[in-house]
Amino acid sequence: MRKFIKNGVAFFTIFTVLFMIGLEIAFAQQSFTFVGNVINISRGNITVKGDKGEIMNFAVGRRTQYYPAQLAAIGERVRMSYYFQRGQNVAYQVEINPTPPSPKKK
Repeated sequence: MRKFIKNGVAFFTIFTVLFMIGLEIAFAQQSFTFVGNVINISRGNITVKGDKGEIMNFAVGRRTQYYPAQLAAIGERVRMSYYFQRGQNVAYQVEINPTPPSPKKK
């Protein structure tokens, strides 16, 4: 009987450790970045058009950090740091970059 209890406790301990490691790996989120110009701002959403013409929507909220500490305006160049959660792109950082100068015409 004691051997059965010892084996059960050992099995339970090993199972718990492996389960916790599996949860940690499953909840790890991969982050991405996207650079472009802001084309639309609405409540809780920023739409950015990339350099190649692709358009992406990002959810923003009270946890989103802005650098410098101001909201982005339409036409500004931004670098969005985001992750994919529940079917949408969630921005956790918005970095406002200076717009690159356009080439001078001769």
